[in-house]
Amino acid sequence: MDKDLRYFNTKKQQYETITIIGYIMLGICFVLWIPVGATSRGTMIPLLAIGFIGGGTISAYATKGFKNLSNEFKTKYLPNEINKIYPNCHYDVTSGFDKEEVYQSKVLSRQDRYYSEDLMTGEYEGVSFQSADLKLQDVRKSGKSTKVVTVFLGRVYKFEFNKRFKSNIIINQPNFFKHLFGWNRVKTESTKFNSELSIYSDNEHEAFYILTPHFMDRLLELDEHYRNKISFSFINNHLYIAINSKQDTFDLKMFRPLDLSILEEYRKQLMDIKDFVYHLNLDQTLFKD
Repeated sequence: MDKDLRYFNTKKQQYETITIIGYIMLGICFVLWIPVGATSRGTMIPLLAIGFIGGGTISAYATKGFKNLSNEFKTKYLPNEINKIYPNCHYDVTSGFDKEEVYQSKVLSRQDRYYSEDLMTGEYEGVSFQSADLKLQDVRKSGKSTKVVTVFLGRVYKFEFNKRFKSNIIINQPNFFKHLFGWNRVKTESTKFNSELSIYSDNEHEAFYILTPHFMDRLLELDEHYRNKISFSFINNHLYIAINSKQDTFDLKMFRPLDLSILEEYRKQLMDIKDFVYHLNLDQTLFKD
């Protein structure tokens, strides 16, 4: 393991150094552009332009190389770590959730751009699961300017059960439902739950088969733990959970040390699946019979 980490750390530091060189070149050319260009009567501008192009090329090379290194780390190192926690789990760096499935789950709202990767497929305590990173972006245009806003960056979890739920249910932050039609708002007897999370269902009466007081308490605990960045949906025989963590789960981070503390952080993120199964009792008869 240490040899593997040394290899990735060495390559990582090389790309970080190349990145610094590229940005230094860009910075020097930017600072000198006006004073040198003016005093030299334009004769130095071609040289500075070459510096700009060279610095940008070097930075782009380092960025692409670092991304490839991150994928190599996830392909050659992470699968062993994942299988220590979830034996026989399949991990695919380039695959992700199907776009239409995610939108049909209604756990997230549709955006202009959709990306998904780092798909995990496995089983824990008899519960089948899938998990993948997602990035959703909204393209906002105003006149001639265009702005791309990342609306969601995090991980989505899918749990599959042997039976269909008696009703389809969406549980999300209150502001999510501004443009949701065709579903009924479900009010619970808990004032706290109603203020923290909103529920919509296609069958209000049957929704309480799942939404027992104990289960809703567990949902509130997860909502607090993830700082109001979590959403749930029960669709047919699947439970979807989305967490807007604002980060790519397993990607290497430039200028951040790759050491045992980072690996421990990855392991904690992997434990989310176990936590959901235990915390929500997904292995119990409510979901399995």
